[in-house]
Amino acid sequence: MHISTELRWIRILLVIIALPVIAYILKTLKSIFIPLVFAVFLLFLFTPLINYLKKHKVPMVLILLLTLGIIAVFLGVVILLIYAASNSLISGLPRYQDKFITLISKFTQSIQNLANSWNISSENISIANIAQILSSGFISLPQFLSNTVNTFVSIIQNILLIIFFLIFLLLEIEKLPLRLRRATTKLSKEQTLDILQNIEKQIQNYLTIRTLVNLSAALLCMLWMLIFGVDFILVCGILLFVLDFIPDVGSVISSAIPILIYLMQSGFSFLWLIFALLIIATQMLIGNIIEPKLQGVQLNLTPIMVLISLIFWGWLWGIVGMLICVPLTAAINIILKQVAPNNFISALISSE
Repeated sequence: MHISTELRWIRILLVIIALPVIAYILKTLKSIFIPLVFAVFLLFLFTPLINYLKKHKVPMVLILLLTLGIIAVFLGVVILLIYAASNSLISGLPRYQDKFITLISKFTQSIQNLANSWNISSENISIANIAQILSSGFISLPQFLSNTVNTFVSIIQNILLIIFFLIFLLLEIEKLPLRLRRATTKLSKEQTLDILQNIEKQIQNYLTIRTLVNLSAALLCMLWMLIFGVDFILVCGILLFVLDFIPDVGSVISSAIPILIYLMQSGFSFLWLIFALLIIATQMLIGNIIEPKLQGVQLNLTPIMVLISLIFWGWLWGIVGMLICVPLTAAINIILKQVAPNNFISALISSE
């Protein structure tokens, strides 16, 4: 009994030591691990199609070519959408920067008037100071656009590495059961395959549901933008779809973008208030009522763990980590449950 307790504490200490080391490696080599994780996700998404084609005796070479063809078509559509959105953004941003400066100036003037009415000094918030800050590039919409474009260029560059990993994963997927049979016992092989199948199933479910939910929210918000005549519909639709993959925070940011655009376009008005309420209500309905129920059923994650995983993976891999924090945490939860069903960490993560 005493030896068993000592071994347990040794394992706990080893885990405590190993976790910072693993986190350091993941953070240092994120340029390799991020494309690899995306390649694994793509493999999980294409697994039903691959299994169907294999069942009908389709050669692996043709399966590989078909998979890459689907990815190429999808990327082509995405690039065309981004190109169209970028053109509208580039042509309209200079006009909106002037409106943004005017809006800030009006807001500052209101603060000054309020301060003067209460006999409060407002020297530090003069319009001249605000205009100087804006014109100096401290708040620059073109700079924001440039950073956004650079981000997209970096993503496109990583796509090649993702496809490279995916090709090797597709070529090796058939050999996995044979290698497990050679390297492990029958029980270990079955356990490993069970873990992979559970991860595959939950990630497939999550990505499918999350994609449909985000697409629904983006289309509804784009519809409101079309009805109210708000500019940059395509840009906002893309941002709404992508940012909503970030739990909690993403929906707030994505909702604020079209509301701010319409504010600069029409100013404070009753129509702007109605539009803002419609956007917020749409996001709250989908994000706070529909999505949590579907996500909770599929991934069995507690809300606090979703928030913690968002912070941790965001610190580790930035915006990309925020986008994929939920499926990564769910995968870790599955592995922990299979290895040790009654472990403490899995008990904290799971909602069951």
